[in-house]
Amino acid sequence: MLFTKKEKFSYVSNFENGVARFNIGGVCDFKDDCNGGYWGLIDYRGKILISNLEWISSFINNYAIFQRDYKFGLLRKDGRIVIPAKLDEIIVVDENFIFYRIGNKWGITNSMAEIVYETQFNNFMKLSDSLFLVSKGGECDIFNRCEGAKYGILSKNGKFIIPIKFDGISEIKDSFVEVSLDGRWGLMTLKGKTIIPNEYEEILYFLNMVWFKSSGKWGLMELDRKVVIYPKYEGIAKLNGSSFLKYKLNGKWGIVSYDGKEITKPEFDEVVYLADNYFLVRKDTLKGVLDKQGNIVFDIKFKDMVYGNGIFVFFDGNKWIYKNFKLDFVEILDSIIIAQVGNFFGAIDTYGKIVLDFKYDSIKIIDNFVIAKKHYKWILFDRKFRELFSNIDSFEVVGNFLKFRVNYKWGLVNRNLELVLEPIFDYIDNVDELGNIRLVRNGKFGLYSLEGGKLIDTKYRFIYRFYKDVYKVVSDEGFTYIKTLKFPNYEKTD
Repeated sequence: MLFTKKEKFSYVSNFENGVARFNIGGVCDFKDDCNGGYWGLIDYRGKILISNLEWISSFINNYAIFQRDYKFGLLRKDGRIVIPAKLDEIIVVDENFIFYRIGNKWGITNSMAEIVYETQFNNFMKLSDSLFLVSKGGECDIFNRCEGAKYGILSKNGKFIIPIKFDGISEIKDSFVEVSLDGRWGLMTLKGKTIIPNEYEEILYFLNMVWFKSSGKWGLMELDRKVVIYPKYEGIAKLNGSSFLKYKLNGKWGIVSYDGKEITKPEFDEVVYLADNYFLVRKDTLKGVLDKQGNIVFDIKFKDMVYGNGIFVFFDGNKWIYKNFKLDFVEILDSIIIAQVGNFFGAIDTYGKIVLDFKYDSIKIIDNFVIAKKHYKWILFDRKFRELFSNIDSFEVVGNFLKFRVNYKWGLVNRNLELVLEPIFDYIDNVDELGNIRLVRNGKFGLYSLEGGKLIDTKYRFIYRFYKDVYKVVSDEGFTYIKTLKFPNYEKTD
């Protein structure tokens, strides 16, 4: 079907739940950003459901936030306003749980405008898909940092699973949270059951064990409060990414497992977990590497080191050392060492072989793409470091694709480094969820399908996804609708 009616919209979004957002009179880009004009909703039959709004958000289920007179409200997909524009902020979790702000206080309502909680909360933070940390009371500054506030955990059904009475609540760890009351810490389940009473100066839950601080010293207990290590450590800290901690005794650090087994003596000034069960340790100004048993892998004699993907590169105070190379700068990327010698960059593999000569101004490895810069232009290589494209002046990795620009024209390659679109386009959009890409050439729109290499040529005034697998194609004469499966066969654009 072809309509001859002239379009008047500055922007029309993809259809969501049978309706699309539009802007009239604004200056809009391709990414849902319009300066000026007004917004409205239109259904797939072309009926305008509501207009003259300052802004409309994307839909969350069947609801969208709108703005009018600098205030926010909520409307349905049929354009019916369910919460008038009288709020300072709205955050929709789902249709039955909506945070709203008036002034500097938050409340909770639903899509029927039924109040669950009047405005009383200082702020809130999402802990999981169904749980929220909320605070109330105290004295708050303009950044909503509140002195003397009380905290609790609220479920999405509107009930407090942990009452709003605590001075502090930690993040969720397994099904537990650390809670503070009157300067003392304890441990609770997410059902509100007390596991460890609020008796300790600090606690740290870690893999079904509880480290606790009493009289200024740290000890370890099981969840049934059976003490494994009586308080003796000066400090305890997680080694992020591992099942180990570091402990402090007599001013030095050692390594301990989560269940209290000491892996090393406390003899280091610094302990850092690298990865793959390796630890970087420092004594005075020198560094070395230990394994998870506490054995020395590399002696403590280096000024610095970097590690990644099984590769260690060491700094002797003057140069970075790898195999027989002495380097000025190193970065480990995906089992390749990007290095600098003098003013130039090159790449070395794990065998110590130069895979890119030291003649480039910069080198990047992103996903499956190797890109080197020389004299203000980029060169694309495959993973065997064979040159594929040169004279690239800009690039962007989008999902499994690399958009690249040569002489101000954009092309596209996939992660297998196969040419998908030649660099002849003024603009290449991101891949949409149907696997299609909008293209612009000489101010005209086209559409490319990654499946089967099918193309709508770049000859239209505008193209956008209309509904499900239907796209609206706008020309100077009018507009029509095309389904993805009915794209014409690909013909190379001249």
